[in-house]
Amino acid sequence: MLLRHTIPALTACATLVLLPAAGAQAAPVDTKVTVRAAPGKKAVPFCETHKCIALTFDDGPSDNTTKLLATLKKYKAKATFFVMGSRVKKHPVLTKNIVKGGHELGNHTWSHPWLTDLSPAAIYKEINETQKLIKKTTGKTPTVFRAPGGLTDDDVNAVVAKLKLIQIPGTVATKDYVKEYRDVAFLTTAALEAAEKNAVVLMHETVKETVDSMPKVLSTLAKEGYYFVTVSKLLEGQTLVPGEFYPKNETGELDDDDDFSGPAGEV
Repeated sequence: MLLRHTIPALTACATLVLLPAAGAQAAPVDTKVTVRAAPGKKAVPFCETHKCIALTFDDGPSDNTTKLLATLKKYKAKATFFVMGSRVKKHPVLTKNIVKGGHELGNHTWSHPWLTDLSPAAIYKEINETQKLIKKTTGKTPTVFRAPGGLTDDDVNAVVAKLKLIQIPGTVATKDYVKEYRDVAFLTTAALEAAEKNAVVLMHETVKETVDSMPKVLSTLAKEGYYFVTVSKLLEGQTLVPGEFYPKNETGELDDDDDFSGPAGEV
């Protein structure tokens, strides 16, 4: 069930400061979840002392966005939406509503191509045009990026770094991109089994069954003590290098054993 990529250990480089994101499952709606440090001491990142999980949704905005936002609000959950430029253009109000809900927007390219099939110029256009439209639409510039199908190479990584983005392939997935798995009970079980502290769960808001599974997933995980945070909140306190992949484990690597790539493996 897990996505596995292995990348070199983090090396000291330029630092990318992510925009702070609000929210956690049990925190008051208007709380920014900031841990106050004693005088002379650094603040402790929220997810170092709490059981955090980052739910992420690809390919929107979509017809399911409004329902998903209402469900997340009910459970005081914050999430990261990896949106496509073409759909932001089609659904500007929905895009703004994602931000109004306190959620994070990530870049998922303009038209969802396999970036490894494109020239560097075409890769840049796919990502940069999406960045510009999200900024124009919401006033927010994404700091996180997810490649369609998880497909990257040196050209992709260089463009992502140039645009000051970090890459978030996800650590686990419900596999809702497989048509045969699009069943509410199956996807609910898959999400609950994938859940673990500091996981980044890859899902698709364009899959109705995924959205329909969220009430049970959120209520169950909340009872287990999870706080639902954005990717940027999960990574808070880390030195983040543009173009690199996150989150990393204790050894500085991102490990997975499943492959999201290929036309049959993406919505």
